[in-house]
Amino acid sequence: MAAKRGTPSADMERVVTRSRPMKVLVMGMGRCGTSSLAEALKILGYRPYDFIDRMMLGHLDLWTQALRAKFLGIGKPWGRTELDTVTKDFDCVLDVPCPFFVEEFIDAYPDAKVVLNKRDVDKWLTSMNNTLFTVFQWPSWKILRYTDPGLCGAWYTHVMLTWEIFCGHDHGEICRQRFLQHYEHVRSVVPKDRLLEYDLGAGWEPLCKFLEVPQPKEDFPNMNKKEDFFAIHGQYWKYSVYLSVKNVAKVAVPVLATAIGAFYYARKA
Repeated sequence: MAAKRGTPSADMERVVTRSRPMKVLVMGMGRCGTSSLAEALKILGYRPYDFIDRMMLGHLDLWTQALRAKFLGIGKPWGRTELDTVTKDFDCVLDVPCPFFVEEFIDAYPDAKVVLNKRDVDKWLTSMNNTLFTVFQWPSWKILRYTDPGLCGAWYTHVMLTWEIFCGHDHGEICRQRFLQHYEHVRSVVPKDRLLEYDLGAGWEPLCKFLEVPQPKEDFPNMNKKEDFFAIHGQYWKYSVYLSVKNVAKVAVPVLATAIGAFYYARKA
């Protein structure tokens, strides 16, 4: 379960060969059926690059660098080479921060189709406040980011920067407006013949018709409900605590052993 760590300088300088051509760019926000879409795309034979993949492959540090470059002017902006580096083994992308790079994605992959998954903005904001924004406020993350820098530290730094850029960590009207602005921006930059506006709960028909693939007989997946979301993040929290205990023990045990040895040496002296 341990994540691999990205090596930015080496990764971004090598020539990248894709194992799969990029086919689908899902550019809607998270909590708009992204987990269900990811599962649906798997059923259709695609290999989606989702948030969990970015975390477990150690890509979060790379995406944090991409965010800093684009929105803060720190570092090299991403283009085709950088996108190929992280997505070369996948043929579709979804969930934040990928939608923040819609121009870069559509320029890099002109043959890929774009799915704009969407839902009512007020229902989206309610969902965000009841899930993601609640989890972000768990106070122990601020400690675990230091005791478990490899996994929790990379995740916490990444998600805090992502939502600082998106809405300044506002959970109300500013966030609501930024959601609406994002969708208008995607509509303005993606050619209409490449774009499907996909409503949450629309099922197989519009998606399969747009992608020109056969419609499965099974029901469209319904993933990542509120209770599932908290269960997943609860497991992640426990694993981060476990790694923290291991990391602290690596430091504490030698220090304690040294202290005990010095104490007994002093007594004998």
